[in-house]
Amino acid sequence: MQINITYREIIRLSLPLMVSSLFNNLISLIGVAFMGRVGETELAASGVAALIYITMTMIPYGLSVGFQIIIARRAGENNPESIGRIFNNNLIFLMGIAVLLYIFLQFMAPIILRPMFSSQEVFEAGLQYLKYRNIEIFFAVFAFTLLGFYTSIGNNQIITWSAVSMLVVNVFFSYNLVFGGMGFPEMGIAGAGLANLISATVACLINFVYLLVSPTREKFGLFKFGKFEWPLVKSGLALSGPVVLQHLLSTGTWVIFFLMIEKMGPPSLAASNVAKEVYMVLGITTWGIANATNSLVSNLLGQKRHDEIFDLIKKVVIMALAFSMVFFLFILIWPDAFTRIFTEDPVILDLARNPVRIVGTCLVMMAVSSVLFRAVTGTGATRYSLLLELITLVVYMVYVFVLIRILEVNLTIAWTSEFVYWLVLAWLCWKYLKSGKWKSYQI
Repeated sequence: MQINITYREIIRLSLPLMVSSLFNNLISLIGVAFMGRVGETELAASGVAALIYITMTMIPYGLSVGFQIIIARRAGENNPESIGRIFNNNLIFLMGIAVLLYIFLQFMAPIILRPMFSSQEVFEAGLQYLKYRNIEIFFAVFAFTLLGFYTSIGNNQIITWSAVSMLVVNVFFSYNLVFGGMGFPEMGIAGAGLANLISATVACLINFVYLLVSPTREKFGLFKFGKFEWPLVKSGLALSGPVVLQHLLSTGTWVIFFLMIEKMGPPSLAASNVAKEVYMVLGITTWGIANATNSLVSNLLGQKRHDEIFDLIKKVVIMALAFSMVFFLFILIWPDAFTRIFTEDPVILDLARNPVRIVGTCLVMMAVSSVLFRAVTGTGATRYSLLLELITLVVYMVYVFVLIRILEVNLTIAWTSEFVYWLVLAWLCWKYLKSGKWKSYQI
């Protein structure tokens, strides 16, 4: 279970994550494209509502990162006995978290969010979308647990097949439930939320059945639940607690950014939603490579190969930049090729053009920053990674507040805040890695 750090190995671990991320983001893209055909309000609402849901999923995702790092370290140490116990106990714990998140999304979130919207129509449309996605939180928790496990042991090919199935199912139900095809009811934005729930259910069933018949289940003793072992969960929480908070802060500040954009009017919010989708879809290669960095760094440290960390980071950054440069050049020259996927409204197309170019440029910056940040997390220094994220977000939010609320700039200038975020984060992460403080962390 020890991993050799070569370009081929990086691709082998990253590719399933890229494919999974691609299909997940294609699902989001298709949903937004359909909303663009339903109406401006629905296009605006789906983006904010999806961000709110994603913010909540950052809690189980962040928790799964902690146990992913621990499993990868145990794999690097050739200590498979404890891996299954870590998986089983964390799955129980995360399902308990899912119950709490569902209660919050279903009953408390509407009360908290209502004062933040200036448009009643956008708010109500967003609630229709979340009505079904709230239930999806249980399947998201299971998916994050499996993702962390497979990536940690260096065997994540099943992720690709479940992602393909989820995409196919989602496209079928999205089209028919949104527009009322093939005898299905015409549900509009609520249909998009229901389609996401159905496709997530199918993907989780595929993963579950695979584990039941796979030798991996017996090898590690997966789903053999005994007495709940809190110390195994607690050790993961020590790592993942800061990760959860940093993801909540990061995604939460983006929600705040979009709520500020909402004050500019539905067209600006709709255009920003388009830019967000381009960002998410074209950033999938970077996300996949960066996410694999967690396990690669932790596995390498488990083998006591501390002196090879910077060589690993260099290889990962080069690979991430190679993909990002292709997307950057394409989007800089033909931004409308992407925006027309979502809408033909000339007002929204005009508003989205420059923000789309900005996010295209940010893809290059993201390729460096996200890899450096994941490298910091992979060392086990999650409290320090939280501090770096917090400093970055404070600078980011001050910049956003001054631009939008005080100077009342246009949409294009507001989106330059993404430059600030990635530049500050890259500089802070590089300074920390060069300091060598991470070498003393034991997990």
